Amino acid sequence: MQHKLVIENFINKGTEGSGTYIKADKGMLISKIPTLYSPSGWRRREGRETPLAARLDDDSLLVNGARLNWPDASHQRDVLATLRDSLRFGVIPFHSIAAAWTNGEVRDWDQAPIPARKLQKEVGIVVPSTGERWREVPVKDKQGRVQKRSVHTLGDSVVRVRDRYYLSAVDETGTGSGMYFLAELHTDRAPTSLNDALNFLKPKVVREAEARGSNVRRQGEWFAIPTKFLTSELMRDVERGVAQYRERHVLGTNGHHELEEAIIYRAGPRKGEVYARGVLSHTRHEHVDLDLGTIRWHLVVHNIQGASYTLSGGGTAAQFD
Repeated sequence: MQHKLVIENFINKGTEGSGTYIKADKGMLISKIPTLYSPSGWRRREGRETPLAARLDDDSLLVNGARLNWPDASHQRDVLATLRDSLRFGVIPFHSIAAAWTNGEVRDWDQAPIPARKLQKEVGIVVPSTGERWREVPVKDKQGRVQKRSVHTLGDSVVRVRDRYYLSAVDETGTGSGMYFLAELHTDRAPTSLNDALNFLKPKVVREAEARGSNVRRQGEWFAIPTKFLTSELMRDVERGVAQYRERHVLGTNGHHELEEAIIYRAGPRKGEVYARGVLSHTRHEHVDLDLGTIRWHLVVHNIQGASYTLSGGGTAAQFD
């Protein structure tokens, strides 16, 4: 049977079938490359089986969005093209599903593949994807002016892995065409939309600031809220010993987001608060620099996600952000 027909039958009808290098049963669509496969002649090469999609118990489709090698990648493109006619699916790297399934202990699907029956029962698509595409996202500068930036998305969605909910999306603050992430949501209620899921990531102070119309900005998991504190006020607290002034301060333990100028409160009612101005950069250059300006100080706060998995090595393994 032709590969495209096997794919179309699996996605649209849920039927089994097989071609030379692709196989579908009732639960899983697999790219199956034999040991001796070679496009330029027969020579010994390690064989492999790569999952392309799984049909879940709710009849939705979980599609592998990881970056695959050729010829698996050509089969993957056929799957993504066929999905345009499907109503309910999620395009999510299976490496991230493995990481969420094992609480980060295993971050490579090939090291601990999940049996199809368990995957069907324990994983569900809560908010479906719209497919792999480019989209324009608004990005605000330090004056609050909105500009457009193109990011490549697998199709943002919400997925359930066992009893936890995860937002699968592309972070537009990532360099290049954006950075993929899978973030655990601290909720026992299924989100009703992508905006609902995104709001779960925002601390109360961020939601309140946005309600006031503040120009809240973000880099990765960190939000920056503009304040009206004068430099003299904050420096007075530094002189009193309740706060510390630092340059090139890295946020969090083992973090990678660096503040050009920071004031960190060590005591008093503001203990733990961090104020910043200048450029917020990423030490690994995985995020676009965020210029907060040199006049206004910003309160910098972390989002309220649980475990978060990004993709490294060209999308071939999940890692903690």
